[in-house]
Amino acid sequence: MEDLFWKRINYKGTLKEISEIICRDYDLGEFILSNLVLVGYEDFNFFLKTTNGKYFVKIFASFRTLEDCKRYIKIVEAAIKSGVSTPKLLKSNQSDFHIIELESNKLRLCVMDYIEGDNLYNLNKSLNNEEVRFLAGQAALINSIDIKPYLIYDPWAITNFLKEFEQKSGYFSSEDLQLVKPLVKDFKKLQINKLPQSFVHGDIIVTNVLKDKNNKLWIIDFSVSNVYPRIQELAVLACNLLFNSKDKYASEKNLEIALEEYQKTIKLTSQELSSLQTYIKLAHAMHVLSANYEKVSKKNISKENEYWLQQGRLGIKQMMLTKN
Repeated sequence: MEDLFWKRINYKGTLKEISEIICRDYDLGEFILSNLVLVGYEDFNFFLKTTNGKYFVKIFASFRTLEDCKRYIKIVEAAIKSGVSTPKLLKSNQSDFHIIELESNKLRLCVMDYIEGDNLYNLNKSLNNEEVRFLAGQAALINSIDIKPYLIYDPWAITNFLKEFEQKSGYFSSEDLQLVKPLVKDFKKLQINKLPQSFVHGDIIVTNVLKDKNNKLWIIDFSVSNVYPRIQELAVLACNLLFNSKDKYASEKNLEIALEEYQKTIKLTSQELSSLQTYIKLAHAMHVLSANYEKVSKKNISKENEYWLQQGRLGIKQMMLTKN
């Protein structure tokens, strides 16, 4: 399992070797231990403990360009400046974006404050009403950030549904194809280009929300942030963090609370409101589509990938029972 993560940075050394250099360059004290984070699909993340404390390290995947890495740093800086609840970036002897060379490899990375707690995926707990309001408010805050980074293609993004379906539906079982194919027609009716756009995190999901020891929530990982229709943020929230796989009413109630809170900051248009249910179905469909592809084509049989596959299937089925 760990081999899949190490391949992301094309490095065959040890975590200790990397950690000791980071400790030196960031003046973090003496190295004690480090632990790889075994969730996520792209970058290489780990926790670092030193004599000075604990830290979170993100090493950018080797497929990312230098410009992509710097783009990520600028986005996090903008989010921090705007008051988003996200961990602070630390500065090294270079900057808050750092490059180290090991075995002829250039590792591009950043170091952040460590949040004492865990992500909601590992905690496996539902949000209460206050937490739903908080995340909806954070989503509106993020969508209000005045930043327009260049587009990075995200195969999980709802706007890419049609292209991804055409390329990957061949990996579907007949049951999954029956679930997702009807949404092709719905997607074409959306008129996505006419929906109001903004900066969107695009991935506020259980693996990217931390709860600290004081029960405060923190949003992490802006890797797939782009300018999108702003309801994409709400749709991603609704298909996972607001979704209760066993209770359709609870899912709908969470969305109702989130919409009320979100619109205290951003008032949605009538077109956005009428498009939202279809957008949420498509968000569920993207989980079925992308997780299926990961499982069949890339042999990804991880617990996390199976989680997203089941979430997508259950979400579409639940919404079929909902009167829009």
